[in-house]
Amino acid sequence: MIRAEHLTFSYGRGTLIRDVQFEVHPGECLVLTGPNGSGKSTLLALIAGAFKPQSGSVRVEGALGMVPQGTALFDDMTVEDNLLFFAGLNRTSVPEVLPFGLEQYRKKRVASLSGGSQKRVSIACALLGDPANLLLDEPCAGLDIAYRGELAGLIAELKKEGRCLIYVAHEPAEYAAFFDKLLFLGEDSPRYYGAEELAGATLHETTDRITETYRALCEGSRKEEKHDGNL
Repeated sequence: MIRAEHLTFSYGRGTLIRDVQFEVHPGECLVLTGPNGSGKSTLLALIAGAFKPQSGSVRVEGALGMVPQGTALFDDMTVEDNLLFFAGLNRTSVPEVLPFGLEQYRKKRVASLSGGSQKRVSIACALLGDPANLLLDEPCAGLDIAYRGELAGLIAELKKEGRCLIYVAHEPAEYAAFFDKLLFLGEDSPRYYGAEELAGATLHETTDRITETYRALCEGSRKEEKHDGNL
């Protein structure tokens, strides 16, 4: 389980994370979304323990894996050597058969792989040691629609395994099919949705409703930036 209680974090004079609260239970996926600069990656850093909050607390039960933006891999090393490196950091071992269809790329250099395959390697590295909790920071950024569909299937599998997932994304179409909880950042009071609020809605209707809320947040954020610039 991952729990945040009254979490607040500031950079300089501005408050980026303000009174954020949520719980993610085994088998659930919480999606963090909002305009650029709204604090999504910062919130992941707080959950991972890289930053300390000014107030509030974060509780993580069980091991934590993280898939960062980009790939964070060694391009000149093979897929297997990358996995061995991260397995050593986690004091665990590499599975005999690699997941996500990576077995065929075991001896290939990461630099020779497509963006989607590199992202699969990143996720495989994050899952070494079988963590109960997984953070994914914009895992579909810069990748094609086919990969998004494949990743959605993977998220569904990880949920069935009982993992707690926190997933950062911008586009509602990317996550509308698998989210359980949705936290919009970017305004004074973070806006929170549960999938049950959209029960009975089609996937298209769900995407439209989330898009409408997201667009309003982005417009509000731009107005706030313009106001600050006139001070």
